[in-house]
Amino acid sequence: MTEGAKPFASVAELVEGIRRGLVPRAIRLFAAQGLLPVTREELIRVVVLLVAEGDEEIAAAARGTLGTFSTEHYQRLLELPGLEPLELDLLARAVGNEDVWTGIVRHTAVADETLRRLARVGGARTQDAIVTNQRRLLGCLDLLADLRANPQVSLDVLRRVREFEDEFLHKAAQWVLSGEGEPEAPEGPSVEEALAALRELGMKPPGEELPADQLPAPDPSGGAGMHDAFLRLARMNTFQRIMQALKGSREERMILVRDRSVLVVRAVLESPKMRDSDVEQIATMRSANEEALRLIAAHPRWTRRYGVVRSLVFNPKTPPGLAVPLVARLTLRDLAILSRDSNVCEAVRRFARAQRDRRR
Repeated sequence: MTEGAKPFASVAELVEGIRRGLVPRAIRLFAAQGLLPVTREELIRVVVLLVAEGDEEIAAAARGTLGTFSTEHYQRLLELPGLEPLELDLLARAVGNEDVWTGIVRHTAVADETLRRLARVGGARTQDAIVTNQRRLLGCLDLLADLRANPQVSLDVLRRVREFEDEFLHKAAQWVLSGEGEPEAPEGPSVEEALAALRELGMKPPGEELPADQLPAPDPSGGAGMHDAFLRLARMNTFQRIMQALKGSREERMILVRDRSVLVVRAVLESPKMRDSDVEQIATMRSANEEALRLIAAHPRWTRRYGVVRSLVFNPKTPPGLAVPLVARLTLRDLAILSRDSNVCEAVRRFARAQRDRRR
């Protein structure tokens, strides 16, 4: 680079300048081509940021430069002091190397969003590094669902996810029954605001974004109380919604049973405040998370109630594999109604007709 062309005294200042949109295009392109007179680790810090450039020529040059670095180069970068959560997030997005990903997962500055993204796409070693860090799991319970959503997830990781969930729900129920205040979940760093600032500049961080963690809106017929409860719950994270599912009001449980988190739904049904009449109402809900219907259908105490059995069978949301075995327990009158119900699937109607004809 020619004298006077470098207006920044350090790589840190250059990175900050790029993040604020203050670096001229010529300098950004020069850096993306790997031509900065800096150490390899410092160069990676700049180039990883430039992969997110909205200018495709610069982004393409940055991707090409990243391809010249080895795993060892990235590992040495991760040993540098002062790496920010945003840098780790962009590195995870730009470099599809599991050795690098496991190093990022174990880094103390890694953001929850970065862990969640890697939980959804990482291989066996990345999954293992995430599921064994119980402190981060407790601080970001969404990681459990993200691991489940990974198409490469191993049976061993799924087993450990379930064990963690079981232990956590057991302890959470004890906190509620004891009347003691629940512990604070350790919150990890976040890169949400930093990424939003980059997008405002027209930059495009690579990689798919995480699905929005939105609580499904309540039935408008629920009244003002249900609406107020929804607003309270919508401001909570997963940990807080689980605790509210265990100790909150009936209205809150009726909202949370529709939560996208399986762990929240399990907490609703394991709440010490849950009544059989509540279970029967949940069994009728077409908006309930399917996991709730599975849990109800598998619970001997609840399926002893005819009202629960009937509600499950007539609920189109109930998986046929759960509904069909329950059909035989219906009365002849309900079998006749079910055999003509166009809302349920054909397999359920057909079995209802067979049962009706057999009893006649």
